[in-house]
Amino acid sequence: MASIMIKKAGEGLISQAHRNADVGPTSGSSVVYEILNVPAGVSVDDIIATFKTFKPADKKYEYDYADLSK
Repeated sequence: MASIMIKKAGEGLISQAHRNADVGPTSGSSVVYEILNVPAGVSVDDIIATFKTFKPADKKYEYDYADLSK
């Protein structure tokens, strides 16, 4: 199982973040999230597509992959 870092910009753009990025708000208007326990065969693009419809909780920046499909 892998971990994928994604960044959601203030204007809504979601992209892959550097794997060494710190989770949480950045110095700009972006927020970095870590998606844990991503199964083999699931791409970053799959995660981004799923995250577009996901509503993250305030001040929670780490999510299990299974949480995204709830």
